[in-house]
Amino acid sequence: MNYWIRRFCFISLIIFLAGLRPLVAQEYVGGLISENTVYSPALNPYIVIEPLIVPEGVTLTIMPGTQLYFMIRTSLRIEGGTLLAEGTPENRILFDSHNPSGDTDKKWDGINIFVSRTIADDEGNYLGGNLLRHSLIRQTTTALVLSDTALIHAPDIQIMNSDYGVYLQSGASLVLKNSIIDACSYGMYIKNSGDNIISGCQVTNCDIGIFFPSNNISRNNRITDNNLSFNRNIALFMSIGQGNIQHNLISGNTVAFNNIGLHIGNGGNNDPGLNSISNNIIRNNDIGLKLSQDADTIRDNLIELNETGLMLSKAAISSIEGNTIRQNTGWGMLMTDGSNNNLITGNNIYDNAAGIRVTHKDFKYSVNNRFEYNMVSGNAEEAFLFEAGPQLGIHNNSIQGVRDTAVFVNRFETDLHAEGNYWFTNDTLVIDSLIFDVYDQPVLGEVIYKPFLYQPDPVAPVSRPRMVVKRQVGPDVLVNWLPNSESDLAGYKVYYGLNPDGSFSQIADAGSDTLFVISAYDLAETIAVTAYDTDADGIRDQVEGHESAYSYAVAGPWAGGDASICEDTYFVTGSATAIDYQHLFWETDGDGAFVNPQALSTRYVPGPADIAAGSVNLTLGIVNADYTLYDRMLLTIMGQPSVFAGNDTIVSPESGYYSTTATAANFTGLLWTTSGDGTFDNPAQLLTHYTPGDADIETGSVILTLYLQSECGDISDELLLTVKPAFSISGRLFYESGPVAGGVVLAMNREEAGTRAVALAHSTEDGKFIFNELPAGSYYLFALGEPSLYAGFVPSYYASGSFWQPAYLLPLDADVYDVDIRLEGLANTVPSGAGSISGTCTYPGDAGRDADIYNESWFDPAGPPATTPGYLPAPNHVVYLMNPSLTRIIRWALSDMEGNFNFESLPFGTYRLWGEKAGYTNALSPLITLSPLHPDAEDVVMSVNNQKISIQVPDPGKDGEDIPFLYPNPAGERVWVNLPWSESPVRYEVELYSSTGQKVLTASFTSGFSGANSFLDVSGLAAGIYPCLLKDESGNIRYMILSVAR
Repeated sequence: MNYWIRRFCFISLIIFLAGLRPLVAQEYVGGLISENTVYSPALNPYIVIEPLIVPEGVTLTIMPGTQLYFMIRTSLRIEGGTLLAEGTPENRILFDSHNPSGDTDKKWDGINIFVSRTIADDEGNYLGGNLLRHSLIRQTTTALVLSDTALIHAPDIQIMNSDYGVYLQSGASLVLKNSIIDACSYGMYIKNSGDNIISGCQVTNCDIGIFFPSNNISRNNRITDNNLSFNRNIALFMSIGQGNIQHNLISGNTVAFNNIGLHIGNGGNNDPGLNSISNNIIRNNDIGLKLSQDADTIRDNLIELNETGLMLSKAAISSIEGNTIRQNTGWGMLMTDGSNNNLITGNNIYDNAAGIRVTHKDFKYSVNNRFEYNMVSGNAEEAFLFEAGPQLGIHNNSIQGVRDTAVFVNRFETDLHAEGNYWFTNDTLVIDSLIFDVYDQPVLGEVIYKPFLYQPDPVAPVSRPRMVVKRQVGPDVLVNWLPNSESDLAGYKVYYGLNPDGSFSQIADAGSDTLFVISAYDLAETIAVTAYDTDADGIRDQVEGHESAYSYAVAGPWAGGDASICEDTYFVTGSATAIDYQHLFWETDGDGAFVNPQALSTRYVPGPADIAAGSVNLTLGIVNADYTLYDRMLLTIMGQPSVFAGNDTIVSPESGYYSTTATAANFTGLLWTTSGDGTFDNPAQLLTHYTPGDADIETGSVILTLYLQSECGDISDELLLTVKPAFSISGRLFYESGPVAGGVVLAMNREEAGTRAVALAHSTEDGKFIFNELPAGSYYLFALGEPSLYAGFVPSYYASGSFWQPAYLLPLDADVYDVDIRLEGLANTVPSGAGSISGTCTYPGDAGRDADIYNESWFDPAGPPATTPGYLPAPNHVVYLMNPSLTRIIRWALSDMEGNFNFESLPFGTYRLWGEKAGYTNALSPLITLSPLHPDAEDVVMSVNNQKISIQVPDPGKDGEDIPFLYPNPAGERVWVNLPWSESPVRYEVELYSSTGQKVLTASFTSGFSGANSFLDVSGLAAGIYPCLLKDESGNIRYMILSVAR
């Protein structure tokens, strides 16, 4: 009966199989292979109907392109034998499920290798034994199982849609290179298996990519340069090892888009791993790297764009060093659940939502950790947050926040020792505001930060350049930034030409400059700048901390290059550039105005102060949500050119003409020309000498023209140079007691255009003076002594007198000798008094052709006169103080280098002033009355203009005069007192003063009483002038002058 049942089943199976592929030749295989066997594509497909076993001593060779389909629960088992399955990239070997219906639950049991091993050299190269290459294994429960010390080389294979991609156990080992494991529950399951090499592989779309289960021994595995991404839970998970999952290297892998990227350890107690996790790129995970094991090294990894970058949970005595942790949306580093005694050093932690948080879980505090030589900068919230303590110290770090407060926060009760850090400022008030501790909340511990570093520690990663701004300057882009503070700074690099992967195609070394120009570039393109130190060698410098992270340039405004305009025009900001702004504005530090200050291209109209200053700074600003940027240009405002060739003058053929009085302003070039045949020493210099030619001498005159070139137009001016023979005048200056030493003698030429000083001579110790080379003509000679030495001797003309009208006009057509000039003494000097008269001599208009002589310092080493807006001081002008009838000179003064003159210690009385200058006529001076009520006459102005002199007196001293209250006037023996009428009696006092200011008579009167004294006896007064005051009891004062005659 059993026989027929078995026969029926076998026949049914054959019929069933025959029905599956009725049109294709098939080879059915299964069971024990007793001899060496070769499967080739000529017999495709191979249908494996029961487990295919390769025993010891037997080799199964599978040729490229061969296809094997395994029925459910079948497998390929290498039990001590050898498997040689080597396809090619074009003809892969296929190991697949026999599943015509497409049912995904019908899986076969994969390739199982027991004991059998691959022979390789010391470098891992295949020499013999098992080999699986260029093969595709799919739809299995476990694609590749190695047990019992089995070893196989399996490069370039693909494993897909399996429960377990690779399962290693019982001392088995695997060399898996350049392979793909995709869409498995466990990509790799490594239990009690060591010395595996997984390199260049892609493990993706699994629940867990690579899994080391707890309670197994797995050491010395090398998991390098793989792509462990898009796994639903964890890319690589090492569970609790109890000290047995050790000495593994996880390096150079890309770990992205997983729930947890790398999960090292699972919180076991005393679980030293001694594993090295280095040079991995860990990005876009919920948790980039979670360390829950002891004594591991996390080094030189790039951990970015995760929610939490690096988490330490129940991790102890591990070293976290040289990692770049950036742009994570949560904490860059989180230490919790009793993570103790770890060293965090040399990391670059920047641009995260927050930097480092040290906290607890279930009151398991993370303590005794050390933070050294880290760069923690640009994190939006805290750089450091401590919610657990104590810690072993936070030293030699560079700490910079985005916000101004609570950047370094201690929210635990123990103090934090944070001495020796660099805070990017030396201002302790600023540092205090960055720290949150006991001074902000008394129950907290203190952050002890002093002493602090004044520049970054060179061991810490190089800081990024700050304030990197790019500006469009014509076709080019100008990039500038603030200098770094590192003592070992070597220079900067500028990156541009952004590639799709975020790298740059162009790198320029800017050296130590903080400004770089990229020629013919667009401002909208991405530009970044880094700083590097002296240890940078061009190889992995950013990872090693010898080159900073990228500091991306923001687009700033360009106000334009410095420019210049003429004072009567406006400036157009046509070269200014700006992009990517919310608001734009122009500002000036002058008094001009922009037509539209919110427009990029606008007009600026300079104001009066701008023009007076000659320049103004124009600032272009742009405002964005996070910053405001400025750029400034200097606008030079050029005045209109001005030129003065000099006054028409007379020279001799021998002396020629020196252009000492010529002036020019606001020009770019100048040139002297002549209408005659003379020559200039240097016609391109303002101050030069002209030598008359023969034709000039013969004609007697020549026109000299000074031409100016300027950016605001070309102008010229000319002078008439008269050429006459020259002669000398010599003589002696003296006064009643002998010669006048150091006196001044002016030679004043009488011409058709008026009289002017043409030369000045000083007298020697013996009073002698001489004028050499005076042109022929007619001259007044005017002399005076130094005012402080010869105040009692009036300036005098030759041959006598102190006024020019009666003076001798000396004809000069030959040399003249023995000209004696005597300074006459003042007659009838007045006594000293309490009054004074002071004022200023000015030129309201043209200073005249002889201003150069008058502007010299005649007696004092004073500088040039000060210039008052609208007026020029007129120094060295003689002012006479005279009696009202202008018949007597009382005193004289000489205006100083600022035009000021004064007469002091004058008796009360009435005076007039006279300005003496040959050829000038005087307008009658107002009377100036000095009295007890007006003892000082100030701000008198003597104007010298157009051969005329006039005197202006703001207060002549008569403002208080009223109807005379004493009469008759002049008086004889007595005067009557005319008191103001009032309804009630008012007491008055009358006071009379001498001309020297002495009170000589007083009397009291009362108004409204009949029979009261109504006259004042003045019989005892000498003849003269007496100022009088009438005072009432309320303090009102009236004033008059009483004349007493005898």
